Amino acid sequence: MRNVSTRGPAVPITPESVVRRPFGDGSVALIREKRANPAVTVLGYLRAGAVYDPPGREGLALFTASMLTRGTAAYTSQDLALVLDSLGASLNVRADLEGVTVSARCLAEDTERVLELVAEVMQRPTFPAEEVEKQRARIITGIREGRLDTRVTAEKTFRALAYPPEHPHHRTPEGDEETVGAITREDLIEYHRRLYRANGLILTVVGEVTAPRILEQLGALWNGRRAGGPIAAIAPPQAGPASSVQRRVLAIPGKSQADIVLGVPGFSRMSEDFYAGMLADLILGRLGLMGRLGATLRDKEGLAYYVYSQAQAGFLAGPWAVRAGVNPKNVDRTVEGIVREIRGLQREPVRNGELPDAQNYVIGSLALRLETDAGVAQALLEIEVFGLGLDYLLRYPGLIRSVTPDAIGAAAARYWNLSGYTVAMAVPA
Repeated sequence: MRNVSTRGPAVPITPESVVRRPFGDGSVALIREKRANPAVTVLGYLRAGAVYDPPGREGLALFTASMLTRGTAAYTSQDLALVLDSLGASLNVRADLEGVTVSARCLAEDTERVLELVAEVMQRPTFPAEEVEKQRARIITGIREGRLDTRVTAEKTFRALAYPPEHPHHRTPEGDEETVGAITREDLIEYHRRLYRANGLILTVVGEVTAPRILEQLGALWNGRRAGGPIAAIAPPQAGPASSVQRRVLAIPGKSQADIVLGVPGFSRMSEDFYAGMLADLILGRLGLMGRLGATLRDKEGLAYYVYSQAQAGFLAGPWAVRAGVNPKNVDRTVEGIVREIRGLQREPVRNGELPDAQNYVIGSLALRLETDAGVAQALLEIEVFGLGLDYLLRYPGLIRSVTPDAIGAAAARYWNLSGYTVAMAVPA
């Protein structure tokens, strides 16, 4: 297998250095030419995630995406794997709550061939019945294993408590054993027909390519794609803090560790306080070795094996939660410590140089990401998905530097209502 390297020197990404081409069917291509190495990264995105799962068929989006490489009009699953192996290339499709991502890597000389394969799996899957049942068995096995995992159980329990049943964040995207078991081959075909359309398709190509040639090929490959009207956006019910503290404990036999998820519904990527919230989250539980939470609960007090916070911000406002793994005897003290640190963030948003450290970390992390073709492709994809503009990467340091301590404190106070949060714990039976 030939080696594919995608690391090269970081070069500023400006509007002039990216070719952006909207196609008449509603799709968009973004091409970034890089001559640092003979490799290419392809990354595509379609809004066809689990938010569109119909009731009783939760898990359909992930099931559908997982089937795209398991048989097409031109290739069986084995044939596709052999072709990719012969090229030293990779091609993967995965779905999450909000969208479906297709990713591929190859040598520059194989770009056109790999783009053909991307188009094939996205447009012409056949959902072979035998492969459907094999994949169903894999998914259900994963769900069953998750029921015996304290981390997975705490996460699912938290979401079920923190969000109303009609909200997409009420459940995890893989569905459950009953809903996945009920999905038919016809459900998969119909989901693909309904949502895998040209509208909203974004494709980025980064590496040693020539933009006009790539755009010409994309136009030919995707000619005749199913378009139609725009796919309706999901308008979930309002999810705010609970009116009181919600607490649930589940016991799992045969375990020695307890896992905790404590959180609230957070903010979206479109929120005006997204940057302040992101820095607040970083200071609370991710900066350095897990932020203030790690410094206090893990290093100083020895209560947690791990502890960190994470704000999930997409089109929808995802959870802003703290997750911890602890000795079962330390569960209550850890919960008290988490609440204490959140309260401290609200009272004193920045201590001892935390703000410049956090700002430098965020800006530096993006710069490091942009040293790889995959990182550039991901950045361009996010820019297009969220409508940030091709000058966003030039503006980004200024956006981060402009966040003040007051803004961080206000974000922490706005979302963390400590008289109404949710805590879920999975402990040994």
